[in-house]
Amino acid sequence: MSGKNEMQSALGALDEKLDALDTMTEVNSFLVSALREHEQELIRMSPQETREMLRQKARAYYRVDGGERPNPKALDLLEKTLGSGHTAEIIQFPVRR
Repeated sequence: MSGKNEMQSALGALDEKLDALDTMTEVNSFLVSALREHEQELIRMSPQETREMLRQKARAYYRVDGGERPNPKALDLLEKTLGSGHTAEIIQFPVRR
């Protein structure tokens, strides 16, 4: 019986990880689409303006009550990520000369 419980526990943990990965994939797809769609606007915006614009788009897209594609997990992840002041700096790969 112990082996069955361990297997169920392992499968449950994998299900949680897959669910989280699915949410992250959805969020990344949303961000890439938004960045492509609004590239020129975003270039002129400050980081704070960019995060606010992306949050507004995410709310309209993922909100449970009337969003284009309701997904509370994706919205929650985007709210946390975009709302906390996270920044990303692109680090160039070295080039051979």
